[in-house]
Order: sequence, then structure tokens, then C-alpha cells
Amino acid sequence: MKKLLAALMALMMVFAVAATAFAEEENGFTFRNGVRFQMNMDQVMEAETGRYEIEEEHDRGGIGFWELEYEDTTENDVRADLKYLFVGNELVAIRVNYETRDISYEQVKADLTAKFGEAAAVDTALLGKGIYAVDDDGRLEKKAEAIVNGSLMIVIELDEDDIDVTFVDLNAAYVTAD
Repeated sequence: MKKLLAALMALMMVFAVAATAFAEEENGFTFRNGVRFQMNMDQVMEAETGRYEIEEEHDRGGIGFWELEYEDTTENDVRADLKYLFVGNELVAIRVNYETRDISYEQVKADLTAKFGEAAAVDTALLGKGIYAVDDDGRLEKKAEAIVNGSLMIVIELDEDDIDVTFVDLNAAYVTAD
């Protein structure tokens, strides 16, 4: 009886771990404070702390974006500005902007690859219209690399005197829009 009970307990633990992994994959990437893609602006404002600004709608490549910006926050123990990008009222991308005086491109890349996988050249075909979430004019002009992890693409770009890290939801409808 004890062996049967132990076997059932072990089986239940395996199912619990599998269910948790499935739920994490189904829900996708979770950023700080529980922020996830597809949340609306009110949900992000409830989860995030600090002063914010909502910028007017920007038309980038035929797509209207709203930006919810938190300046002078801390991300990974480094001062950063955060921008949550919405198409309609759905979170589709998150940009973290670091100053090069605070952290190096190589350190940002090392931190992200340790957590999400290896970086490679940016596959703009995979990114689709999501390039406008990464860069206002749809061009990556300086050093840029990307990590693809499931439906998440992380673009790391050295741009003048800052490092932009953009987390893009590859499942978002705006990415594949014509």
C-alpha cells in the first residue's frame, strides 16, 4: 500500500510540473511585476509602479502604436527607461532602454543569452511588421542581434549612446499584418 501511495504521489508531482510548464508556455513570456503580452494598458498600469506618461498614437509603418512609458526605473539592477507598446489596447512589445554609461552591450547580451538562449542576426522576415515596435522607422542602423525563444523575439540594438532591448510577441496579429 505504501509503494502504491508513493507511486501515486510521484505521478501527481509529474503531472503538476507538466501542467505548470504547459500553463507557462500557453500564457507566454512574463516580464517584471507579472506583465504579459496581450494585457491591456489598464492592467499594465496596475501591475507596474512609478510615474508614467502615455504618448500620443504613433503611426509606424501603417500601424498605430500607443506608448506607456516609465522613465528612470531599474531593470536588472541597472537604471533604464521602459516603454510598453500597445496596438489598439493590447500589449505587443516591451522596450527597455539602457544608457551605455550604465551597462555595456556585451553585458546586456550576456545576461539575456544566459536566460533565453543564443543571440544571432535579426531575422526581419520573422519579425515582420514588428520591426516598427523595435525601431520607429523600421530600420536597424547600428549593431543588432536577436534571440528567438518560442513566440518571443528579443532584439538587442546598440543605438548611438544607448542599448535598446525590445521584447516582441511574435504571435501578435500586427507582426504578420500585410
